[in-house]
Amino acid sequence: MKKTIPGILLIFTVLFWALVLKNEFGYVLIWWAVIFLLGLMAFPLSATVFSSFNDKGYLMSKGLGIAISSYVLWLLSTTKLVKIDGFGCWSVVIGCGVIIYLLLFKKARLSLTNFKRSDVLPWIFIGESIFLFSLSFWTYLRGFNARIEGLEKFMDYGFVNSILRSGVAPPKDMWFAGESINYYYFGQYVSAFITRLSGIKTEIAYNLMMATLFAFSMALCFCIVSNLLKGNKLKDGPAIAGGLVGAMLVSLGGNLHSFIYGTLSKLTKNGDAYWFPDATRYIGYNPETKDKTIHEFPVYSFVVSDLHAHVINMIFVLTLLGVLIAIFRKLQSRADTGGQENIIDEVFLPELLLPGFFIGIFQMSNFWDFPIYLTVTLFTILCAGIRHRGFTWKMLRIAFQRFAIVLVSSLIFAFPFNETFDKIATGINLSKDHSFIYQLLVLWGYQLVIATIFLVRILFTEQDLAWKHAKGKEREKIRNELTLFVRIRNVLEKFSIEDVFTVILFVSAVGLVIIPELVYVEDIYSGEHKRANTMFKLTYQSFIMFGLGCGYVFIRIWQMAKKGWKQFVAIALTIIMVLLPMLYPFKYAIPSWYREMNPEMYEGLDGLAFLRREYPDDYALIQWMRENIEGQPTVLEANGDSYTPYGRVSMATGFPTILGWYVHEWLWRDDYHVVQERVDDVQVIYESEDLNQTIELLNKYAVEYIVIGDLEWQKFTRLQEAKLLSLGDVIFELPTIKLIKLNTF
Repeated sequence: MKKTIPGILLIFTVLFWALVLKNEFGYVLIWWAVIFLLGLMAFPLSATVFSSFNDKGYLMSKGLGIAISSYVLWLLSTTKLVKIDGFGCWSVVIGCGVIIYLLLFKKARLSLTNFKRSDVLPWIFIGESIFLFSLSFWTYLRGFNARIEGLEKFMDYGFVNSILRSGVAPPKDMWFAGESINYYYFGQYVSAFITRLSGIKTEIAYNLMMATLFAFSMALCFCIVSNLLKGNKLKDGPAIAGGLVGAMLVSLGGNLHSFIYGTLSKLTKNGDAYWFPDATRYIGYNPETKDKTIHEFPVYSFVVSDLHAHVINMIFVLTLLGVLIAIFRKLQSRADTGGQENIIDEVFLPELLLPGFFIGIFQMSNFWDFPIYLTVTLFTILCAGIRHRGFTWKMLRIAFQRFAIVLVSSLIFAFPFNETFDKIATGINLSKDHSFIYQLLVLWGYQLVIATIFLVRILFTEQDLAWKHAKGKEREKIRNELTLFVRIRNVLEKFSIEDVFTVILFVSAVGLVIIPELVYVEDIYSGEHKRANTMFKLTYQSFIMFGLGCGYVFIRIWQMAKKGWKQFVAIALTIIMVLLPMLYPFKYAIPSWYREMNPEMYEGLDGLAFLRREYPDDYALIQWMRENIEGQPTVLEANGDSYTPYGRVSMATGFPTILGWYVHEWLWRDDYHVVQERVDDVQVIYESEDLNQTIELLNKYAVEYIVIGDLEWQKFTRLQEAKLLSLGDVIFELPTIKLIKLNTF
């Protein structure tokens, strides 16, 4: 590629979005600078691990830097040595950076010179351009619907605010006063960490973090796929194209539901009745059955913008996949070099600690990813072992010893978290309900078509060239020897590492689609929804792996040796299968959620602006409490059902209340009775005429403040305002809301 074009592209990206976002581009620049510094901190380590990558690990260093510094801060905060304040956050970042540069001093010097290398700098500029463009684009989208309201945004935002208020780990549960958060909160901890580093208000930082997740998805998927293609000896142009295809399939792609039930339905009486969330609630809903499932995918998450654990964890999932590619290549290089190894060198590779680190984080951020990527790691280690030693007992021994290093280190990294966490899942059951085949094809059809084309080509078409070029008895001999086992072995041992890793992605993805048809994890979701969470969390990762593999195959298929009508059909099918998923975001999801991107309807990034417009007195109270109340005292407000406005004060301030969203706390506590007890206690406090009982309950939960607003009057129709006013002083009052500071009893 021309060396100047990527640099110009980055400059153009900055200027373009500065014009579009105007004053709000300042937030983007601050946020971008923080992530750049976190990446720079980890760049020597990243350059060591990803030495075979086009950009020498530049893009991956962002994920590494965030993971390392946020984990170290979290670990120190569990000991109460460091708080998640500005000083604590920057101290950890600087400290981690100094340690990395000292430990890898020579590598550090080499890493910094890599910025100037003519073959590396263009890839750095391209990667950074993709990251910044994606960050700015999704920031702009959020400006059309920035409100932190609806679905589970209250929960996610409340976690971030509570983490920042708590200062230490584990943070207090803002909806269950007196207890810590019993959920996989590390993703929100990372969000709080970056927020504190940036100094940006949480109501704006929430939307910047959602844009960051989209940017990481685009940039890291591009990095993974383009490096797979470059490793397969492709030129820069095709590698860039494949990287972009992979990035768009994972980050923006939908399934075939929008094409079949949206675009094609225009030919029927349904017309334009298509609603984009239907693509994530299909099995069990159309047709209606007693087996309701969820099968979301990244672009749906980005559009509706709930700051969920599984979405935040994509940063670390994609970084881990990059690490596995790097490890695969290093193990192959070690095998190619040969030489005598002692028993330690034979098994140990320092890079193996990184999968252990990330898989340990998965236990803290999205536990479902723990078994999923532990399995993908095992597949990678086994395939690397087969390429080195074949199908031997020695290969198995060494592979499982390496796997043990990953597993044990992951448990060690997650140990402090697991010690304070009560598991939510209760067991695994056989699935009695199953999806219709046609429904699975609607959801996974295009990925399966592309994966099938690839597997047929490498297992049959390319390997059959050996006997087709032979003659006579030699031809028959070669053909007869090519059993299915031999063909699979040839792929694993003789095809490129990049082909084999793509096979690992496809096999893992297919397995994750099949598993919910066989078993499901038992949790509080029961009855018609018992398979929902299992299918949701497994197929979400399946979608990511399918997208990466399809991006690779989209370009890889063009270089396959055999030309002719079969090749033409395969390419045509692949192109169609890549284009159809793009209908979902650009025709349905984004226009529906973001007001057709009409510039006149742009509102800005303040996620609490809706409160200021629709509940001005509540908003004023929240702002006053943020500015005037220190620490994290318990503030009583009305509890309510999940997905409602109840819990708005605790959500927006991080001050805990006795009870927030009912079903969510039932899920997290896995105990209906303890939640119901609090429901009854809150009702007694607000409605009982018994002053002594009220005081007793207020002391039980260490309540220091009581909110009386419209929601409290709606919830408690017999609210005893005079009784509550007698317990303390009104320190904030507006026409529809007041705050009482309680006396000491």
